Amino acid sequence: MLRSLIGLLFTAALLASGVPAPEKTPPELPILMYHDVKTEGAGKDAVTPQELEEDLRWLRQEGYTAVTMAQVLDYVDEGQPLPEKPVMLSFDDGQLSFCEYALPLLEKYDMCAMLAVVGSYADEFSASGDVNPAYAYMSWEKLAQLSRSPRADLAAHSFGLHSLHPRCGAAPMRGEGREEYRAMLFSDLRKLNFRFGAAMGRAPRAFVYPFGQYNAVSEEALRDAGYLFTFTCEEKRNELRRGGGFFALGRFNRPAFVPREEFFARALTD
Repeated sequence: MLRSLIGLLFTAALLASGVPAPEKTPPELPILMYHDVKTEGAGKDAVTPQELEEDLRWLRQEGYTAVTMAQVLDYVDEGQPLPEKPVMLSFDDGQLSFCEYALPLLEKYDMCAMLAVVGSYADEFSASGDVNPAYAYMSWEKLAQLSRSPRADLAAHSFGLHSLHPRCGAAPMRGEGREEYRAMLFSDLRKLNFRFGAAMGRAPRAFVYPFGQYNAVSEEALRDAGYLFTFTCEEKRNELRRGGGFFALGRFNRPAFVPREEFFARALTD
């Protein structure tokens, strides 16, 4: 109590003297990266439903609150407070397993997550009508339904760059000039924005780099295209500074079978 009173008196004295009070340390936003949720074949890019549920239960018990991109924008742009221990959950690629397994668990534990959509996969499964959650991806119709849920934030994961050949994700190819590379990125974004607009009536505002491949030119191009967030695969926590941007955000990949305490100690507390 005495320490708090001294702190208040010190701050008041600084304000009275015209010296600005020291800024608070910006909050950190750790982002957890999931991919598929599978009852069989879990591994580096897939967890089991049981593992996901235990993760969400642990986060709730430890006082973490999942936040949306809108909440982050409101904090930075308007000063709206964030929860004491914010965390963002992300699911890459747009597998149908998200609806089958993850969404009910997000409801159960009052959580939300970002889902990164690969446009060409959504095209393929819109045409095929295949709805096997063991391997299928969401159709545009399913994504449109999901976009109305408060539990899901939809983001772009490129239209057709989620492959290692002929380029690695959104990386430039050898010998590709700056303007040629930018034109390639804009062409891909136009296709994806068109599909998003047709299905959901709006373009995405976040881009998740396939395989985490990004560079200064891609960041500039995405800003020019109106994107407000970009996400990488770099394992780092993110400082949320008022007036700052949300580009090249780090995420911690959650593989199966790694002890929960070990993973969360690295992602949340180290």
